[in-house]
Amino acid sequence: MSENSSGTQHQLHKTLRWYHGFMLALPIAAGLFVSVGYVIGALGAIPAAAICVILSAVALLQNKIFSEVAAMFPDKPGGVAMLATEAWKRYFAPLGPLAAFGYWCGWALVLSLVGLTIGSLVQAQWFPDATWTLFTLAGVAFGFPHLVSAITIVACTVLNVAGIKVAVRFNQIIGAAFILVLTVLAIGPFVTGQWHSANLTSHIDGGWKTFVVWLYVTAWAIYGSELCAVFAPEYKDTSRDTSKALTSIALFMVGAYTIVPIATTGQLGEAVITDNPITYGVASVQATSGGLSGVITAILCGALFLSMVSSSADAGRALYGIAAEKMSIRQLDQLNRAGVPSRSLWITMTVNLLILIVVGNPVAILIASNLGYILAITLAVSGFLLLRKDRPHWPRPIRLSRKWIPVAAVITVFNAFILVVGVLNPDLSHAGGWKEVLLGVGLLSVGVLLFLYRRLVQDRVPVQWRDTSPDIPAAAVAPRSPGTLR
Repeated sequence: MSENSSGTQHQLHKTLRWYHGFMLALPIAAGLFVSVGYVIGALGAIPAAAICVILSAVALLQNKIFSEVAAMFPDKPGGVAMLATEAWKRYFAPLGPLAAFGYWCGWALVLSLVGLTIGSLVQAQWFPDATWTLFTLAGVAFGFPHLVSAITIVACTVLNVAGIKVAVRFNQIIGAAFILVLTVLAIGPFVTGQWHSANLTSHIDGGWKTFVVWLYVTAWAIYGSELCAVFAPEYKDTSRDTSKALTSIALFMVGAYTIVPIATTGQLGEAVITDNPITYGVASVQATSGGLSGVITAILCGALFLSMVSSSADAGRALYGIAAEKMSIRQLDQLNRAGVPSRSLWITMTVNLLILIVVGNPVAILIASNLGYILAITLAVSGFLLLRKDRPHWPRPIRLSRKWIPVAAVITVFNAFILVVGVLNPDLSHAGGWKEVLLGVGLLSVGVLLFLYRRLVQDRVPVQWRDTSPDIPAAAVAPRSPGTLR
């Protein structure tokens, strides 16, 4: 492991096993209480459940695809965005920084989004009279939930700067309690006899476009299990641990996102969830157990905070990976003594605090962040097809069968479709508009500008539109005698 003169390191520590990746991704299931309640209120329980089933199935297939590509590049930090960069640079190299920065946006802005959710839960449970506003800026009233969000953003960043093993231990403690809560939500309404099929309703105002827009808005919460891939360089057995982590968490998400929305809506009814899109989980457990709302709220807040820890870790590594691949400024290509990209983590924190002030609405933040995230995912899945075509002889510790080629093609088209429809129709979400879309475009533009600055100013080299890569890694080329034919 190398160190520079300032004592910063340039190699991520290999300290994790697959179950650590699972636990780091587990809190992504807390997206059930970030966006799914809004979907049920907007469309009804049946369309919301359909959205969750579709996205969960796609996420499972994507994770299998990502396991092959991640194992091809075990030393590449930055997650699936780096995989997209490797695949597309032969065709149009600038797509690399666009995908990488878009991926960072998708994970970075989640901190303010989930922080607001925690703030709303805390306010509803313990401080219902805290309806004051500190200040109003750009039409956003900064109140109690925003203050709680700011505190949690800073806290999760500090925890990650201390080191990924600290974050993993913290996840294991609360993660077990969160699994118990999800289990109660999934089976409690059926066991107690409180579930009624008549409560499952459907009303898709606006037709198929509205359904697709909510697919776009909800995608991050379910696709997010791919974050296991970002820790590939830190797994002890890169190929085996990466594959196990991606598959196990995707299967867990399929169960959670399929059963919980149907169970809770059948128990409470759509009206209750519409009025409580964030706190409906607390209402469900309270109806099942007859109390414990404070305990359940505390566990949900803890699980949501864990999702912030995981998102912060992923975003920080994505930003570090961009710089390590010479697609952003050199100053971000640094690790601290704990082996984590602290500078990238602090920058991610700062951007979230600004987003909290100028946007301040959970669904609106998703509209802004999903533009870059779904773009990165689309390029990564299509990258699987390009790598199969362009680098057939590259070592693949995990090699999927040929039937996965049409699967990847269908998923690429699906993701591109929901991306285009979602970006062009933000108003159908009833919570965001062109302001948030333009914010997403603006953040992507910053990434492109930083890429150009790195190439033209810091490295003083021309921008390469196409980057021809070898068919096999340099380390795999065996020494040959002068008379040996290639």
